[in-house]
Amino acid sequence: MRIFIASDTHGRAGPTKILMERIEAFKPDRILFLGDFNYNGPRNGVPEDYDPMGTAKQFASLRGIALGVRGNCDSRVDEMLMGIPLKDWVDLELNGRKVHLTHGDLPLPKERMSAGDLLFYGHTHVYEIAKRDDVLYLNPGSPSFPKNGNPPSYATWVGDRLSVIELKEGKILASYDLK
Repeated sequence: MRIFIASDTHGRAGPTKILMERIEAFKPDRILFLGDFNYNGPRNGVPEDYDPMGTAKQFASLRGIALGVRGNCDSRVDEMLMGIPLKDWVDLELNGRKVHLTHGDLPLPKERMSAGDLLFYGHTHVYEIAKRDDVLYLNPGSPSFPKNGNPPSYATWVGDRLSVIELKEGKILASYDLK
């Protein structure tokens, strides 16, 4: 199964357009979006390419293949416009593994996780693939407002390989073999 993972587009038309091009080229079986789809919030300023209605329409085109969680900047209106159900926390099985999805702004219910699980989160805008306490953590970073000097990014999961990829050039920034 080919899985595309992204987070924190915050209504930016330019990065979202490139992200959609990467999704189309990747041809995923499933898309996981870890919150903060369309709205910017007060901390990032308002960029020239801010277009929350435009990005909502782009995400709506992914109905049926996309699964999302609610970020701290998302609302019920986002869910309605995109037609993608948003919950605070989603547990599912993918590629034979238990996966937990969250935005990362709410406390993580550790009792829901077991050794060998995967936790995918966003919120920090800093990409990460790291194993802690026998749980593998993946943050795809942000295509719109990356932090800590990181480039815009997203992640993919093909077979046993998780990769964080730079948005514009497609360079692999980090990877992890689940075997």
